[in-house]
Amino acid sequence: MIFLFPLAVFGLSFCRVEVYNNSDIQKGFIDSYLSQKVFEILTETGWVNDCKTGKTIRVIVEKVTFKGSSISNNRFSGYTFRIEFTIELPKKKFHYTLSRYVALPNPSEGTLPIRGAFIDVLESYQINIKRDLLQYEKQLKKR
Repeated sequence: MIFLFPLAVFGLSFCRVEVYNNSDIQKGFIDSYLSQKVFEILTETGWVNDCKTGKTIRVIVEKVTFKGSSISNNRFSGYTFRIEFTIELPKKKFHYTLSRYVALPNPSEGTLPIRGAFIDVLESYQINIKRDLLQYEKQLKKR
């Protein structure tokens, strides 16, 4: 608890994470997972969840695509999942474009490969988001 107080002095608190997404591709799943993951990343980088002093962090999903990228046996057997989103913090926006190849040897798997690709790409890229947040915190502390 002693470590959180100095961070709160610099205004590194937030109330909640809201996701704005107009895409039809796995909208509910992407909104839920992205909200959860950004919340987790914020708290892991020292942000305090406090609705008295914190503001809502907006995550805006600009684009989600799932396009065929390889063909075998006269059908798509591989796809590229791509998501573009922006995390809006007070006085700063971070834009990310993430993509992942997804092999789909069996079309009966439905949307599971899309969900898996989204989880994989966000998990593998979260270290970069954490780095950006920590640099943002350093900038605020210098002011």
